Amino acid sequence: MRENTAGSKAGSSKGPITPTNIRNILFVCTGNTCRSPLAAGFLKKLLERNSLGEMEIGSAGLTALPGSPSSFHSLRVALENSVSLEEHQARLVTAELIDNADLIVVMEPGHRQRLLDRYPQASDKIYLLRHFARYGSRERGINDPYGGNLEAYRFCFEDIKECVGSLHEWLLEASQS
Repeated sequence: MRENTAGSKAGSSKGPITPTNIRNILFVCTGNTCRSPLAAGFLKKLLERNSLGEMEIGSAGLTALPGSPSSFHSLRVALENSVSLEEHQARLVTAELIDNADLIVVMEPGHRQRLLDRYPQASDKIYLLRHFARYGSRERGINDPYGGNLEAYRFCFEDIKECVGSLHEWLLEASQS
């Protein structure tokens, strides 16, 4: 597996991101109805099988309409994969969510840049989801399926599943050493 720790950067108050100091993970996408809830939901499912102790997993969107449910196709894909999104309600990224998160995982490079523009103090804890990928580019984003057909959502979820699975393994390996 590729190395996923990050070195400490100027202005960092928590030091390097390592699996052992992560207790709050925030997934961020655009509207918080597709990608970030699917990623958070899948990680929660994995943690049910292999608990890492007290860990908070959440999601938010840069342009979310607060209270909106997951999209219809996201709900269907989640159900197909035994992931629960029925209670999900979209929420906007806030300074409090950013400050409380130990790791912020974004879906696209543009999301990272927008967060850095608003919250430069969080630069040492914002990572692209593909950073945790085992295979392929670690620089590309997770395609937004919003407005697409069910197959677009399924493809998106497969990409998310591979990356979140690798993130979970990284966290799990650290907890067992």
